[in-house]
Amino acid sequence: MQCMRTTCQRAHVCARSYMGGMGPGLSRTGIKKPNKSSGQVPRIDRSQYKNYLETLDKAVERPDSGIKVSTLPRSVPNALPSGWVAPPTTIPDLPYYVWRNLDQTLPVEHKESSEFDRYTQISRIEGDIELLRDAVERFLDDDTIPVVASDITGTITCLGWRAFEIKKWLQLQGF
Repeated sequence: MQCMRTTCQRAHVCARSYMGGMGPGLSRTGIKKPNKSSGQVPRIDRSQYKNYLETLDKAVERPDSGIKVSTLPRSVPNALPSGWVAPPTTIPDLPYYVWRNLDQTLPVEHKESSEFDRYTQISRIEGDIELLRDAVERFLDDDTIPVVASDITGTITCLGWRAFEIKKWLQLQGF
């Protein structure tokens, strides 16, 4: 396919560069491409990560710092190196159950509302949804995070992006 050029009053513009929301000089993800002629390579500032680790160490020493350190174990038993955990062979003896998706992942997702509120949603719940909501609320252990259950849609929603923590907690519960 040949590149169709349209003439503007200022310069020639390639119509293909604007397909799919891509502007000239941008990659598909919208990140500015490095200039190859000057040898620029995007770098990560690792000194900030060291400062982050030092801050976490100080938070463990001082519990009133306001920084929470997760009490979850680093890995789930029987987890693959990718972090995926096979579905359990038996259903846990709880009054609720969270069914997995067709691709065998847990149905916990990050979402955004039209008001740009970020929230986490747990779906595919069977059983006593209020008991699961109470358990999630106790797990998050933060009174400022509202956790809301909807019997009609069968979902639990909590404010903030907490999917990673909730998925790990559900895997440890036997889902």
